[in-house]
Amino acid sequence: MKKILGIYIHIPFCKNKCNYCDFVSFKNNEEKQEEYIKCLIKEIEHKNWNYINEKYDITTIYIGGGTPSYISYELILKVMQTVNSKINCKMKEIEITIEVNPGTANFEKLTAYKNIGINRLSIGLQSTNNKILKKLGRIHNYEQFLETYKLAREIGYDNINVDLMIGLPSQTIQDLKESLENVVELKPNHISVYSLILEEGTKFYKMYENQELDLPKEELERQMYWYVKNKLEL
Repeated sequence: MKKILGIYIHIPFCKNKCNYCDFVSFKNNEEKQEEYIKCLIKEIEHKNWNYINEKYDITTIYIGGGTPSYISYELILKVMQTVNSKINCKMKEIEITIEVNPGTANFEKLTAYKNIGINRLSIGLQSTNNKILKKLGRIHNYEQFLETYKLAREIGYDNINVDLMIGLPSQTIQDLKESLENVVELKPNHISVYSLILEEGTKFYKMYENQELDLPKEELERQMYWYVKNKLEL
């Protein structure tokens, strides 16, 4: 019996690095994007696909970052065409996800993704409070998220995840409730909620060391966690 296998593809580029992000990513580095994709394609081609196809059933492909939707959609298509030429299953049988930032997605990109076989979007929202989004260093506001979400539905995406975060600077329990309730009303297929983690090397970590970061108390963060858990289990 074959084992289950998922493929993760990392796109380490973004328009702006968020203040909490410690992932491998580089902002405004367009001249390196084509070179990186060429190297990525070479790496994919050099894998032992005969062995992989013999031993594994590939069920998911996840394109993360960075911000995959920041780079040219033609580069994403080249990567997916390479993968498609190597796997022995049909792309339409696999859940294929791409992470999308509302500040970098448009009709042309989302349509191109769907045409190549990408059937799931993971949209990074984090909060519906625009003041909090600005503190996080996000390049979008809530209204831009709504435009992206509605556009994706109109194009025909029927599998969408929305990311939210808790324990954010100056975030109140009311902020969280409003964010979660607003997102639930949109009826996405999945909602992911993460606690903020301060990682060394990030702007938030330096601010925390300098006592410049107004984080919720631990008790309040636990209240946020249990509110989210109870709300989403209904």
